[in-house]
Amino acid sequence: MATPSPPTRQAQLSQLAFLATACGIAFFWQLGGIGLLGPDEPRYAQVAREMWARGDWVTPTLGGTTWLEKPALLYWLIGLSYQLTGFNEWGARLPSAVAATLTVLALSALRPAHLGWTAAVIAATSPLTLAFARAASFEALLALAITSSLLTFHLTFEAARLGQLKTAAIARHLFYAALGVGLLAKGLVGLVLPLGSIALYALLAPEIRRQPRQALQALRPLTGGLILLTVAGAWYAPVIARHGWAFVEEFFIAHHFQRFTSNRFRHPGPVYYYAPIVLAGLLPWTPFLVVGFCRSLFALLASPDSDSGKTSLQAPKSIIRLALCSFSFPILFFSLSGSKLPGYILPAIPFASILAAYGLWSLSARMRILWLAVSGLSQVGLYVGLQLFINKDLLEQALDLAKLLPGGLLIIALGASAIYATQPTQSVIRLASVTLGIVIWLASYFPVIEAKFSTKGLTPFIARAARPGEKVAFFHCREYAPVFYNPAQMTCCDAAREPSQLPDLAAVEAEVARRGALLVVFPQRKRGDLEASGAYVVTPLGEAGRFALARLALAQAGEVGHD
Repeated sequence: MATPSPPTRQAQLSQLAFLATACGIAFFWQLGGIGLLGPDEPRYAQVAREMWARGDWVTPTLGGTTWLEKPALLYWLIGLSYQLTGFNEWGARLPSAVAATLTVLALSALRPAHLGWTAAVIAATSPLTLAFARAASFEALLALAITSSLLTFHLTFEAARLGQLKTAAIARHLFYAALGVGLLAKGLVGLVLPLGSIALYALLAPEIRRQPRQALQALRPLTGGLILLTVAGAWYAPVIARHGWAFVEEFFIAHHFQRFTSNRFRHPGPVYYYAPIVLAGLLPWTPFLVVGFCRSLFALLASPDSDSGKTSLQAPKSIIRLALCSFSFPILFFSLSGSKLPGYILPAIPFASILAAYGLWSLSARMRILWLAVSGLSQVGLYVGLQLFINKDLLEQALDLAKLLPGGLLIIALGASAIYATQPTQSVIRLASVTLGIVIWLASYFPVIEAKFSTKGLTPFIARAARPGEKVAFFHCREYAPVFYNPAQMTCCDAAREPSQLPDLAAVEAEVARRGALLVVFPQRKRGDLEASGAYVVTPLGEAGRFALARLALAQAGEVGHD
């Protein structure tokens, strides 16, 4: 069982340097190297640009239409980021990358130092963190707010227990401020997840369960409530004053309660939806998460009313118990939701990282070798899986063993060196280095990934070919990149403010007949379907990856009509 000695000053600096390097590669390397992907990134990036262009920091809009789905904090930060980077992918994603970095730094401040540092490295190199730290979305901001609120909650009681009343007061104020930031980051979930985790923790913590009134008084809820409302009210007060019931109906009823209780937004999933996501999203650290989760749970069941001792890690039971609750509650909560998306449980990952760090350090030297071998094999499997995916699905060619073997052998070598490292910290560094190497390697394929998953490559053709007032529609695809890259040619016309989508040829013919001419983005495999119709003339305008652009105009139209 690992019993680390206090690190020397040089060791501390080396560990801090590695953590900084890990964050730099994991979150910032080629951050703008790929176009905005999916439905959310282009929309959120454009909403932020419109808010900044109008100088209106209260009402989000998309295409000039009021957009009240989410709070404004991300839009504010992206708008500020644009002033540093310009209106580009870097600017749109920078707030998420910075938020993920701050989350990692918050974990690194945990004590004992080896627990905090290990948890920080694990969080920085987990696939789920990597994905959302590099996305223009709300998840990384929410994870930062929730992690900060729960860690300052822990610090409040720890400082009070040690008689550090000034530190406890500062931590308490930060706790409530972080709750307010959580509300600004993604709405009520920023309050429900930390308070739910704290409620679960209170049921399991004997020092709170025995004296609940004293614990509540120590939190100063009235003063804290004022801090929370002051922070959150910076946006909620003016937006409610301006939009009234329309905001309440759209923001709270539709995008909070109906999203949770129904499948209105078409994101269904079974009750076990998040189990494989967590297991895959924490690779290669998943084996240690399993160990840490089981050991913390068994320790809780074995001595539920004892909190005076230390764990085998020489860490306070309170932080391990809080990590267990803060990891479990978001998964339980969203497993009951009618809408399920992978990013919903990102706030659980920092606490999964604490449990994984606890699991790694609590193992005996012999058992640690076994679990490190499993972790190393998972990295080999991840690398081979990514190689197969890139070659078969993206490059549409057979896997080239000459490309596969060098990277695979390097991963095996680093994994083997992690097994035989003399200290757990060295094992962590070597496993994390493999993940960072995979990030660098994967970034080299960003142009290929972009061509398959984004219509950004068509945006120069749209800009050159579009006539005044001419709009873009989509046939057999649901793409959003032109929302950001070609806003003048986009219209968000339906109830969900989504780009015009034409599901079949009848819809295409009807839209061309109504407009006279239409720019259409479509998968190249659907070109024959469009050209088979005799109701209009197809003029190809450009190709990019698996997508193409064409103008459809009435066959007998003497003059092209426009909206």
